[in-house]
Amino acid sequence: MRPINEIIVHCTATRAGWWNGKRTSEKVAEIKRWHVHGRGWSDIGYHYLIDRDGTVANGRALEKIGAHVAGHNTGTIGISLFGGHGSAETDMFHEHFTPAQEAALRKLIADLRKRFGIIKITGHNQYAAKACPGFNVPDWFRNQNTIKTIPIDFPHVEPELPKSWGGDQNTVKSFWACLFAAIAAIFGKGKA
Repeated sequence: MRPINEIIVHCTATRAGWWNGKRTSEKVAEIKRWHVHGRGWSDIGYHYLIDRDGTVANGRALEKIGAHVAGHNTGTIGISLFGGHGSAETDMFHEHFTPAQEAALRKLIADLRKRFGIIKITGHNQYAAKACPGFNVPDWFRNQNTIKTIPIDFPHVEPELPKSWGGDQNTVKSFWACLFAAIAAIFGKGKA
């Protein structure tokens, strides 16, 4: 296996609805066609691609040097997100990509970091005058809580503490606040 020390994030610069209804494998084949027939490369340039529903697809074999950033392919892994058309490098992740893509990207990065000991996580726009991937990757990566959630409005409840608990009313309030926060975190994540 070749030495790997960096992950570089990209986007396909396709519209959000590009090839809706098509399988991820069909979309990856189309990107590969663009790279092989359109650019004359030997294979798709990215090592992984992440579809709008969070499906992670393999691209070029990890053992092979990618073709995703001129001058920065050796020692790197290229991951591309479907979408990003019309984005700017100053945009936020959620403006062009889905919560499912974010969850999948974070998991893939964590898995690759663990496997290869990678520390450096960057975006294509750090090496070229491009918007790609359409957000600032280091800033996004540092903020581990960017997955958009729907605020859930729970009714205000202040139950009486059963005398058998032997505690005070503040214990009950803390319990219910924690419970509602946990429910909101579980059911609110992943929804746009």
